[in-house]
Amino acid sequence: MKLIAILFAVVLGLCAANGVSADSIRVTLLGTGTPEPSPDRYGPSTLVEAGNVKLLFDVGRGATVRLAQAKVSLANITVFLTHLHSDHINGLGDLWASGYMPPVFRKKPLKIFGPTGIARLTDGLKMAYQPDIDIRSAELTARKLPFHLTGANFDATEVKRDGVVFDRGGVKVTAIRVKHAENKAFGYRVDYDGKSVVISGDTGFTKNLIKMAKGADLIIHEVMGVSDKQMKNPLIKGILTGHTTPEQAGTVFSKVQPKLAVYTHILLFGISEKELVTKTRKRYSGPLIVGQDLMTFVVDDEVTIIKK
Repeated sequence: MKLIAILFAVVLGLCAANGVSADSIRVTLLGTGTPEPSPDRYGPSTLVEAGNVKLLFDVGRGATVRLAQAKVSLANITVFLTHLHSDHINGLGDLWASGYMPPVFRKKPLKIFGPTGIARLTDGLKMAYQPDIDIRSAELTARKLPFHLTGANFDATEVKRDGVVFDRGGVKVTAIRVKHAENKAFGYRVDYDGKSVVISGDTGFTKNLIKMAKGADLIIHEVMGVSDKQMKNPLIKGILTGHTTPEQAGTVFSKVQPKLAVYTHILLFGISEKELVTKTRKRYSGPLIVGQDLMTFVVDDEVTIIKK
């Protein structure tokens, strides 16, 4: 009966967006897709809002557009990259540049955390966009309009190991080493006022994620579902080594026991979303949702879904 009550609350979304308490966590799926361009599922990106802190996990294709749709300002966002594969970073230039231009006029460098290579990435973007920065700075200065050169910079921090990487305003972010991209990849856990959210990032099945996700209220997890026929394809079989099958994800959820598990970065080869859920149910019977872009969750005493 308890499980039914939780599912009922999740599905119906009993909490209105404007009724969210100040000590809750709000999570919005900006992009739930994959490297393949899709108008329905933008590149991987998840926004977490807690207190006055806005955290963006990965910046896939179209993330800045989704932030605009969600009516979230670009001025005070802190970015966390799970790894440096193109589909998780190809919206970063847009996010950064849109922030230093009008009407945002970010005054401080964009704070960003990521695994080994993050400084090379941000230095390269700065070099590529330098002509734009120079031109816009000159144009706006000539018109006696503000342009903050500091806002056209990055403040990059390399994530090297498990542990707390961010602690501000009562919001703590813990890095979790996962198996992907030559193991230069991390998931993240956000804790705020006794509530918690875990973002897996791309990963194969890893006990470390299970260990560090224990007790989380909401887990946002990647998944790759493959049919028996497609599993015979060597390329797809190879890709799967860095991702989590629905059966493996079911094991993760069963051990973590979140109030709600949500799929993102949804890779499907020869199976449907319905079959994806069926495969997960072999090992997990708790609350589960296949995420959609702009779907929002409120983490409070219960986890509530708000469908856009």
